[in-house]
Amino acid sequence: MSRRYDDNPLMNHNHRKQGPSWKKIMGISLCIILAIVVAGGVLIYTIGHELISSTNFVADEDVKTVQVEELPEEAKETVSAEEKKGRVLDESELNEIHQQMNQLSDVDTVEDEDVYNLLLVGVDRRDKTWNGNSDSMMLVSINHTAKRVSVVSLMRDTYVDIPGYGYNKLNAAYALGGGPLLTETITDTYKVDVSRYAAVDFENMIQIIDALGGIDLEMTDAEVEVANGYMLDMCNTLGLNGYDYVLPGGGVYHCNGVQAVAYARNRYVGNSDYARTERQRYVISQIIEEVKRMDVAQLTQFVKDVLPLVTHNVEETEIWDLVTKAPEILQYKFVQDRIPYDNMYDVIYVDSQDMLVPQWETTIEKLHNTIYGNGSISDNSDNDAENKVEVSDEFTDDYPGLLDAETETEAGIVIQQ
Repeated sequence: MSRRYDDNPLMNHNHRKQGPSWKKIMGISLCIILAIVVAGGVLIYTIGHELISSTNFVADEDVKTVQVEELPEEAKETVSAEEKKGRVLDESELNEIHQQMNQLSDVDTVEDEDVYNLLLVGVDRRDKTWNGNSDSMMLVSINHTAKRVSVVSLMRDTYVDIPGYGYNKLNAAYALGGGPLLTETITDTYKVDVSRYAAVDFENMIQIIDALGGIDLEMTDAEVEVANGYMLDMCNTLGLNGYDYVLPGGGVYHCNGVQAVAYARNRYVGNSDYARTERQRYVISQIIEEVKRMDVAQLTQFVKDVLPLVTHNVEETEIWDLVTKAPEILQYKFVQDRIPYDNMYDVIYVDSQDMLVPQWETTIEKLHNTIYGNGSISDNSDNDAENKVEVSDEFTDDYPGLLDAETETEAGIVIQQ
């Protein structure tokens, strides 16, 4: 059973709404979809069915599913007890968390015919024998009533109950059952109706950036040092000479696909995944700028190169509907956010992994308001897509792993005109 947003009892609590303090988060796969939308708005009527058919459409029933024990070693990123940031729980504390999560099963999933939800997935894998982990996940929601597009990043280390598998990190859902299992997990967890997804892996991301002719990126010495390590690793996998790609030090570079993806994957400078997702957002903004500078012939070739690299389950009729509405949608306000929200989660250490545990009731309420709410959302005009935000490495005593609030971006949901 499902209900519309206005009927959801979870929304009826008399909580005081406060502007969230948060960091602008988007993942690497968003650039693909946005680039296609920008290019497609100009070209789709001349390219038509042939190009749409060239995408890698995979029906849900054709997606490979595996058991946990069948996953390769790289699927699970363990953290030693000495390096952990999460609290170690006893059995009763962990059971209490599970009980709180199970209570949410009584909350109805929200459906709204005026809202279209699409999950964007960036996949990390070394070979093609498995689905890969979903390294970045963005829930894109187009609210035609509110004329708003919300992009909410879902942190990969969030502790969830994966249908048919049990408790694990959110990114394990894609490894176990691809896009269909991941969207089912997100629907069950956040009570948002999402069944469509679009995914791209890092190897394809390299090809996409190369198809653009590269992008301009500014890096620090520390970022270059780590990125060079990623370049050597990726080039070894791809059969390339990594030393043809390494950079000499900090500065502004016109980066090819290998260099840009290596930069975006960096989680060792700044505050782990939080700083990495900021870099990914920076890469996205630079990709969009390159797309905007293309002429019609270049756009046509770019779309032809990119479309086959996207794996998805979006029906052609839905693609056409999005395309025909694209000019209007591109005029909507764009809202960005991240889950877990700041100061609304804990970090625990389970199964040799650090896991993020949101305050589920308030998290779901806030997410539903962002996606389905028709009221105005405060504009934070200080948002600057060209500025990278420095993030603290400190962790609070009460919630290890939380960002230092003083180093976060200005409170309030960011809206881009």
